[in-house]
Amino acid sequence: MIIAICDDNEKELEKCKWQLEQLASIHQVDVVFSLYHKGEELLFNLQDPINDPDIIYLDMRMSGMQGGEVAGKLRGQGYTGEIVFFTVSKDFYTTAFDVRALHYVVKGETTVEKFEDIFIRAIKSVQEKQTEYIMFTGAGEFRKIEIKKIYYFEVVKRIVTVYYGNERFYFYSTIRKIELRLKDYGFVRVHKSYVAAISHIRNFSFKEITLDTGEVLPIGRYYYADLKREMEAYVQAGTVV
Repeated sequence: MIIAICDDNEKELEKCKWQLEQLASIHQVDVVFSLYHKGEELLFNLQDPINDPDIIYLDMRMSGMQGGEVAGKLRGQGYTGEIVFFTVSKDFYTTAFDVRALHYVVKGETTVEKFEDIFIRAIKSVQEKQTEYIMFTGAGEFRKIEIKKIYYFEVVKRIVTVYYGNERFYFYSTIRKIELRLKDYGFVRVHKSYVAAISHIRNFSFKEITLDTGEVLPIGRYYYADLKREMEAYVQAGTVV
């Protein structure tokens, strides 16, 4: 799961990150953080849907663009993830409702227990809303793809190809971003250039995997242990009745 934190106060930014790290550890949630010091930075990075975090903790009052305006623009460009405002002021509750924020945290007043409760609600909401589709954009075209139809991703010099059904689609990104974005959807990194859907792996050896399409992909030595662990967990989950 990806959580973005945006605050122009470095101390508050790190404090929020530390609190969320502790909660993620307690509740066994695998989290990757993206930190931003300005709303403009956050908006720029989220122009590509593949970069969209699942949850955004957003300061309301910042230098430059204010949190409410940032949230409004995010919703306007189609962001559907959870937004949690955290600020020293209580004066922006109406704005929070306008942009469908999950909650409003007042710095220095919200209790540790309440902060944890909001985190749990955000995580549960993300898990419940995780759809069966994911959106990609390339060469000005948006493509909504059913996740269960995706076999694998291949990247060559920042050009990513997603193979699904009998089709393929090209867009610009990095394999690392693909890996982080799709981790919670049952995908695993198998090579420096490939991320594959666990459900479509028919079998694997130390050097390669075979998909249920018959296609064979190489396995990087560095990624074999993670692949084996993920496959074992997938098989065990499938045998639970």
